[in-house]
Amino acid sequence: MKLKLITAMSALLASVSTQAMSINDLMLVNSEALEGKAGIFTLSNSDDITYFLKTSVSKVEVRNNQITKTPYTRDNLQQWDIALKPSKLVVEPRMIKELMVEEICGSRCGDDRDRVYQINIEPVAYELENEKQSKVNMMFGFAPYYVIPAKTSRVEYQLDYDGKNLRVNNTGNTIINLVIDQCQGKTTEELKALQEDKYKRCRITYSVIAGRDRQLLLPPELRKSNLEVIILNHDETVREERTVRSR
Repeated sequence: MKLKLITAMSALLASVSTQAMSINDLMLVNSEALEGKAGIFTLSNSDDITYFLKTSVSKVEVRNNQITKTPYTRDNLQQWDIALKPSKLVVEPRMIKELMVEEICGSRCGDDRDRVYQINIEPVAYELENEKQSKVNMMFGFAPYYVIPAKTSRVEYQLDYDGKNLRVNNTGNTIINLVIDQCQGKTTEELKALQEDKYKRCRITYSVIAGRDRQLLLPPELRKSNLEVIILNHDETVREERTVRSR
């Protein structure tokens, strides 16, 4: 059956009651990119229809604590650091497809600081010709981050806590993960109740890219006068434990 493409606007104007596309990671850190190994996102379709997806890349940079995103286009082709393979995907029902991210800049790219990219994965709506009212319109998309970490992690940061918000100023050269774990000491019944309530938790992880100064609003159930925070770099070769007191 021949497929006729419909404009992306059509996809935005119509809704779908069930959507069963999923992606394995929304923040993929590829510590082996400098050795030439591609990063891989995995897309899974548990639905009964075929999904057609297009992809694009934006380079993410932090300037004066503001995130700027530069889309990769034909006009700046010579400045591309990474490429996606394939750039378009067809994910059939009950199938899994891989999207590879390859570094193409060689020695032009530095390794003294993390490089961050946003991978945009968008649906393409279509209709099947010769089938009356046979249209597929989608209203979903993924925009995961892809990080090529610095060759040597320099973990530097400041923490400040006011009882509700945890301020994290990442002044180092690499992404940091902050783990707040209040599960220890809770009874089995308390842990079970937390698992059953999707709006509550006793453990949470935040990621802060290099150069960002962020205010993180903590869930009420995690707020304590003394906050135990574990700070990790991307591969956990750096691990620090801090107690931050509410001011």
